[in-house]
Amino acid sequence: MASPETTAPCVLHFIPQDGIGGAEIAARSATRDPAANVHVHAMFNGLYSGEGAIANPRLTGNATRFAFSPRSIAGALAKVRELDPQVLVFSLWRSFGAFLACKLRHPDRKFVTFVHNERIANRIDYWLTELMKRGSDEIWVDSQATLDARLDANEKRRARIISLRLDRNEREPRRDPAPRFVYWGRLAEQKRIDRAIALFAEIAANRPDAHFTLIGPDHGVGDRLRRQAESLGVSGQLTFHGPSSQQRIAELAGNARFFLQLSAHEGMAMGVVEALEAGLVPVVTPVGQMAVYCRDGENALVCRDRAETARRLGALIDDPGAYSRMSAAAIATFADQPVYTEDVASAALELAAGEGDGRRDGDGPLERARPGGTGAAG
Repeated sequence: MASPETTAPCVLHFIPQDGIGGAEIAARSATRDPAANVHVHAMFNGLYSGEGAIANPRLTGNATRFAFSPRSIAGALAKVRELDPQVLVFSLWRSFGAFLACKLRHPDRKFVTFVHNERIANRIDYWLTELMKRGSDEIWVDSQATLDARLDANEKRRARIISLRLDRNEREPRRDPAPRFVYWGRLAEQKRIDRAIALFAEIAANRPDAHFTLIGPDHGVGDRLRRQAESLGVSGQLTFHGPSSQQRIAELAGNARFFLQLSAHEGMAMGVVEALEAGLVPVVTPVGQMAVYCRDGENALVCRDRAETARRLGALIDDPGAYSRMSAAAIATFADQPVYTEDVASAALELAAGEGDGRRDGDGPLERARPGGTGAAG
């Protein structure tokens, strides 16, 4: 790969809003490296104003609450005029208005649709994402699970899996296991935090020192989760934090030993990736790409039965040696993978140079991609 310091094309990545979902966190991470030449523009930023919100010149947004408003779309076009990017990337169906406007105004640019989940949110999501995929030179996905679920055979020839590893910080395995659990991400129906609280309650029933820290914005389930915790008698052992910066999340998770996420469906599951890199042992359901990189009993516990998982968790908490080995295996999970910024810069360079449009028989981005992990083969 040519050096991004001298050859990286300008990339403008449109996201619906500046939130703390996996798509937004990954997109923002690329702006920290000026050499990558990646800019991120939120179609609206009115729903999220907590720690970690738009805070540097490469992160911009419209002061409006509706991604399809004329003001949002005009702002997107103005950003294209300002930056003159070679590659335009669009995440999630709410960026469709910007996609269509840019396609009509700037058809000569390279277009990328970035798909972030193995399931569609609704029928609008399905149809608008289909239109965006059809109009794109390349399709990026966050995982093999998303690629298999959301792309047909022809689309896979224009597909590339982008690594969601965010940094190369070296961590030490966590030791001294304790019943301290953490989750960060959206408090949303998809994440099935009610399942996580029910599992935690089984652990807490025999361990009064157990604690569960939940970090993230409420997407409509917060009150119900608090009522559930109260009914199960564990409300005093749960702490709800709102949206927090990456630094604050690291601080809050510093004393945790397990990351608890029992989602109904996922793509790559960004929070779980971050937890593994930090040496936390995830407790997860076998959905999305988690079903591949979370290896039961090696670097994670895979929950298929709540009572059995509670029993296994209790045994692991009582076995410091076994826990430390799993923590080390968690850290090693993505140790050989590129970071997101590198992958985006490399993909954009190939695409801008006409080498990554996936239209040559037997030589599309998927065929050339690296095997393993969050890289392009899974």
